[in-house]
Amino acid sequence: MSAGMSAADPLTELAEAAGVATRWTDASGKPRGVSADTLRAVLRAMHLPADTPAQTYDSLSALSEPVTTPPALAVVTTGSRLRIPGVRRRRYRIQYENGTCAEGQTNRDDDHLSVPVPDSPGYHHLELDGYSCRLAVAPSRCPTPKQLLRQDPPRAWGITAQIYSLRHADPLRHPAAGGYGDFGALGELAGDAARLGADALAISPVHAMFSAEPGACSPYSPSSRLFLNVLYADPGAVFRADEVRTAMAAIDGDGRAAALERAALIDWQAAGTLRLALLRKLYDSFDRAALAPREAYARFRQAGGDALQNHAVFEVLHARHTTDWRKWPDALRDPRSSRTRGFGAAHEREVGFHIFAQWLARTSLERAQANARDAGMRLGLIADLAVGTDPRGSHAWSQQADIIEGLSIGAPPDLHNPTGQQWGLAAFSPYALRERGYGPFIEMLRAVLASTGGIRIDHILGLARLWVVPPGATPAAGAYLRYPLDDMLRLIALEAWRHQSLVVGENLGTVPAGFNDQLAQHGILGTSVLWFQTEPLSAVSSSHGHPAFLPPQSWPSDAIAMPDTHDLPTVRGWWEGRDLYWRERLYREPDGTHAERLCQARRTALWSSLRAAGLVRGNDPPSDPPITAVLSFVAATAAPLMLAPLEDLAAIAEQPNLPGTIAQHPNWRQRLPTMQYGLLHDPALRARIQAIKANRSAP
Repeated sequence: MSAGMSAADPLTELAEAAGVATRWTDASGKPRGVSADTLRAVLRAMHLPADTPAQTYDSLSALSEPVTTPPALAVVTTGSRLRIPGVRRRRYRIQYENGTCAEGQTNRDDDHLSVPVPDSPGYHHLELDGYSCRLAVAPSRCPTPKQLLRQDPPRAWGITAQIYSLRHADPLRHPAAGGYGDFGALGELAGDAARLGADALAISPVHAMFSAEPGACSPYSPSSRLFLNVLYADPGAVFRADEVRTAMAAIDGDGRAAALERAALIDWQAAGTLRLALLRKLYDSFDRAALAPREAYARFRQAGGDALQNHAVFEVLHARHTTDWRKWPDALRDPRSSRTRGFGAAHEREVGFHIFAQWLARTSLERAQANARDAGMRLGLIADLAVGTDPRGSHAWSQQADIIEGLSIGAPPDLHNPTGQQWGLAAFSPYALRERGYGPFIEMLRAVLASTGGIRIDHILGLARLWVVPPGATPAAGAYLRYPLDDMLRLIALEAWRHQSLVVGENLGTVPAGFNDQLAQHGILGTSVLWFQTEPLSAVSSSHGHPAFLPPQSWPSDAIAMPDTHDLPTVRGWWEGRDLYWRERLYREPDGTHAERLCQARRTALWSSLRAAGLVRGNDPPSDPPITAVLSFVAATAAPLMLAPLEDLAAIAEQPNLPGTIAQHPNWRQRLPTMQYGLLHDPALRARIQAIKANRSAP
C-alpha cells in the first residue's frame, strides 16, 4: 500500500467496497500494495471518481445506499433456500420455464424470509406480494466426465488443433482451400480422429474477428465472443462443390489460392481477403439459390435478433471508417442511431452479407461437430472461450455499458513473465453483469456451447478476479478487480447442464487459495500441463538443476492432462531448447552457456521420470526427443481426459504462439505438414496415437 494510506483511508475503503483489491500476493508469496494512483484510475474507469476527498466520499455514499429492489436475476442452487427481504410470512408463486407453477408460503428464518428453491434447474420466475424476481436455478455441479463419457472411471483421450494449421487431405476436392484450414478441414479431422478412438477435439477460440482486418489473427483478441470468425466458414457446408469451384475461378484467375495453400506460413491478409471475396461471390447469387438454404438463412437472421444485426452493422461501419469506433462521428458511436442513419439499399445489402457469412460459419461448425459425433466421439468439439474482447470491436461498440472502458486485462509479474503482461483486452463490468441479470455472460456461454460438446474457459481465474491495468501504466502497476465468482460458476453449471457439455478451466498461473477447490465443487475440470507438474523448486539440488516431474499417479484426477498448450513449447521444442533460444534472443536471458546447461538438466529430469514410469530405457537422454514416451507418460495419468496437441503428434518444433511477441515469431501462422491421405494417416503419428490409447486403457 502506498505511503499515507491506512486501513481507515477513504480511498482504501472505497476501493475495497468496489471490489478493487488494495493488496495482493505475488508469485513468490510476498505481499504487495497497490498505489493510490492505480486505485484512482481503476475506480475512475468504474465511474466511481476519487480524485478529491469530496469525490471519494460521494462515491462511497453511492455504494452505501441500501438496495431496496430485487436483483435482475437471483442465481441459486437446487435444494437451497432463497432469502428475501421482510419479516411477515407471505404466499409465493414460482412460474417454471416449462409453463408449470408451484405455490407455497414463505418461511421465517430469524430476521428474514426464505423461499425453497425448486429442484428443477432452469430459468424460472418468483412472485409474491411486492416482490418479483427471475431465478436462475443451477444444478449443484456441471455434468461430470463419468456421466458424459458413460465410463467409470473415465479414461478418454483427444486431440488439440489450431484450425488454421489444418490441411485438407485432398485440396483438389475442396475448391475453397486457399492458405489455411477452415471448419471443413476441422470436420475431416474430427471424423478421422473419432475413427481412431478419440473422444474430443479441442480447438482455440473461433470468435468473430474483424472482416476489414484479415491480418488481425490472434484468436484471443476477438471483436465479439457472441459470433464466429467468418474466415473459417466452409462454403461446402451449404453449396455444391461445382458451385464453389465456379465462384473460386471467378475471383482467382491467377492461381493465388494454390500458391497460398502450398506455403508453410499463412499470409492472413492475402488468404483472408481471398476467402471473403469467395463468400461475397456466393452471396451475390444466393437470391437464386434453392429454397431450403434461403429459408435456413432467414431463420438464422430472425433468431439472431438485434445482437446479430448490430454485429453486422459494425462490420459495415468498420470497413467504411477503418479506425477505432471511439473515433467515429458521434452519431455512429451510438449503435442505436447508426442503424438508421446513412444506410441505403447498398449498405443494407452489405449488412445482409455479413449475416450470411455468420450463417455459413455457424452451419459449417455445426457440421464439424456432427461429423465428430457421427463418427463416434463421445464429446466432440471442445471450444475455447477467450478471456476478453478487443476494445475496438463489435461487442465493445454495440454493448458499451457491458464493458469497462479504459482498463486492459493482463497479469501481474510472475516467474515466467517477470515484467507482467498487458493483453490489450476489455473486460466485463462486474456491476453491469449484476444489473443486467448476467445477460451478457449467459449469451456468451450459449454462443460458445451452441455447436460443441464442451468448453475450455481461458484464464478461468478471471471469474474470481482480473488483473486490470490503467492507461499508460506498466503491467506491474495494475490491480485485481473482483467478480461475482459464485454466481458465475453456478451459471456455468446451469448452461453446461442445459447443453450437456464438459467444462474445463485453464487454471494455470497464480491461483488464489481455495480457488481450485471451488472449481472442483462445481464440477469444472482444471488443467494439468506436464511442464508445470513438478516437485517443489526446493527439491532442486543445484543452481543448474531442474525439479523432478511428478509421476503419472500423482497427477490430479479432476483436471484434464496435456503435455503443453498453444502458449508453451512443444515436446520437441522443449527437448531441443527452442523456448530457451527465444528467451535468449528476445530478452538476452539466459545466456547460451547457461541455456545449454539448463536444457540438459531438464532433459535429464524428464528422462529420469520417463524411465521410472517404465517408458524408456538407459541412463542418458538421447538427442532425439522421446515424443512417444512423453505422450504415453501424460496418457498414463488419472485424468478423465488426456489431450495431445497435433503439434506434438506431428513432431513440430515451434509452438503456435510465443507470448510477448508479435512480428518476431510466426504466431498463429504455422501450417501442419502435408501428408498423403491426411495427417492422421502418417505411420509415425499413428504410432504415437496407439501409445496414447494403450496407456489410456490401462487402469
